[in-house]
Amino acid sequence: MSEQDVIQQLQSVLLWAAVIAFLFGAIMQRTGFCTMGAVTDLISVQDSTRLRQWALAISVSVAGCALLQQAGLINLSKTLYLGARLNPLSILVGSFFFGIGMVLAAGCSSKTLVRMGEGNLKAVVVFLALGLSAWMTLKGVFGVIRINTVDRVSVQLGGGADLAALLQSWGDFSAASLSPLAAAGVALLFAGYAFVGRQRLGFATALAGLGLGACCVAFFYVSGAMGYVAEDPNTLEEVYLASSSGRLEGLSFVAPYAQVMEWLVFFSDTSRKVTLGLIIVPAVVLGAAASALASGGFHWQGFSSTEELTNHLIGGVLMGVGGVTALGCTVGQGLTGVATLSLGSLLALPGFIAGGLLGMKYLTMRHLPAPCVPLKYTKKDGDPVNLQRHNDTFSTAGQITLADLSEIARMGFRSVINNRPDGEGGAEQVANAEVAKACESLGLQYAYLPVVSGQLKAEEAAQMAQLLETMPHPIVAFCRSGARSTQLYQMARHMT
Repeated sequence: MSEQDVIQQLQSVLLWAAVIAFLFGAIMQRTGFCTMGAVTDLISVQDSTRLRQWALAISVSVAGCALLQQAGLINLSKTLYLGARLNPLSILVGSFFFGIGMVLAAGCSSKTLVRMGEGNLKAVVVFLALGLSAWMTLKGVFGVIRINTVDRVSVQLGGGADLAALLQSWGDFSAASLSPLAAAGVALLFAGYAFVGRQRLGFATALAGLGLGACCVAFFYVSGAMGYVAEDPNTLEEVYLASSSGRLEGLSFVAPYAQVMEWLVFFSDTSRKVTLGLIIVPAVVLGAAASALASGGFHWQGFSSTEELTNHLIGGVLMGVGGVTALGCTVGQGLTGVATLSLGSLLALPGFIAGGLLGMKYLTMRHLPAPCVPLKYTKKDGDPVNLQRHNDTFSTAGQITLADLSEIARMGFRSVINNRPDGEGGAEQVANAEVAKACESLGLQYAYLPVVSGQLKAEEAAQMAQLLETMPHPIVAFCRSGARSTQLYQMARHMT
């Protein structure tokens, strides 16, 4: 292979990596996928939709990567997840820190990029804090502390740090036969959780699981098959093109933050090369922005208090330090790493969840709302509420009660729009004046914009557009079933 051939192959790798990352960001924004939300939804509103999205994505990525491995297209042993040494303390401490940080910062590292694409300026602050702290943990003062503390605890694994190697050590089995069986077992386990249960697997859940899992598999193919050169014409050694680590790389969103920060600081150094990490960060932002603009979910947002700013800064730092220490984020370890059946990745999953639980405990103690709007909401008495999330800034609902308002405030909504005329539902309907009073007591901004079913007018849509522009986000609008509020929202966003 000539040097020109290698250059063309490199360009192809970078292009396809950007396409996959773009789709990853768009799917995350469209479906509301959020690993932090998977934990907080389960705690705050007892909804497992996002957790099932995550489980389905893991199932698809495990199965897909096993097929690529069996076909000889990639070699997963070349990833950083399957080295001969396991650092259990680093992984547990790092994932725990990351879990706390993602709750305080209202999203993990990948979700932060999606929020940036939606116009969230709070996410920009998290990006800077996370990127700088990750860089410092890789090469700076935090890195020295990491190496001399948690990294000192390690376990040498002769057969490899994956599930198949562990099973092989327990019996007289060959790795070739165990690897596909272990992958099938893990894939079926996570798929079973995603599909089995009382809650129906909806379109968004299926799209998130299948789409994001497929992106993970496709990225491994791009890095490990398209990017693999058996003999580099310059070094005469095998190489993975555009890899910053020199290994087969998968989707991950902590070290790439540090790479972007370093590239921005040393931009004039022409010896630096463009890597996969430098490509995927802006591509995810652009993908999320494209989806947000197409769906009307793009809105500029800023901090509402000093405490919120402080939480986001601390959360960003904890994710930067924790993500590097744990060798990945909830996507890097919790999706990409699990796809390799890495023992470290399987160990990181409970660390992320435990950290998220502690972060939620802190927010509850501080009487702060959940860090992101749930995909669904069910009353504590079990009666369903038709709350539909359109994006991170706007949701619609059927008729709500005064008791629902306190739950809505707790979920993180900041504004309520009432689109149902007084008296339409008879004596059982809560009056506008009562809703206004309850919202005021809960610190929710409230607007009354009644519209008659089947008679929506352009001037009402214009008023709705004005409210969407001026009221604090996120907003929930309600009517009898949520249909009028949805139609009004769609009319309004076409006017802006």
